[in-house]
Amino acid sequence: MRKFNLHKLFLAFVMVLGLTFMGSSTADAKDLSLVNNTGYTIVVLNCSPTISNQWYEDVLGNSVWENGTTVILDFDRWALCDTWDFKVHYSNGYTEDWRGVNVNSVNTIILQPNGVNTYL
Repeated sequence: MRKFNLHKLFLAFVMVLGLTFMGSSTADAKDLSLVNNTGYTIVVLNCSPTISNQWYEDVLGNSVWENGTTVILDFDRWALCDTWDFKVHYSNGYTEDWRGVNVNSVNTIILQPNGVNTYL
């Protein structure tokens, strides 16, 4: 009987601890603005943690990312890696990627037509 009570107490503690971290993570959400100044429409935007060996699904979904517009990505500082890789697929069939971006040290990335991005 006592073992069951300790087990219940432990489960309650874990649940409270989990809710505490969940509340903290929403307060520490990080928005990353990506500006498309490439001169091209982007049809696919993939992101993945640098430690991953594969690209995550397209964050644009069924949308396209027009030249001159901004996309905002939400990152959670507690749950996710600091460094991320990004890959874009242009409407002309070309792709470009950039790797090892520390999303906690930048707020805006401006994609340039020469492939050299500006990090602010």
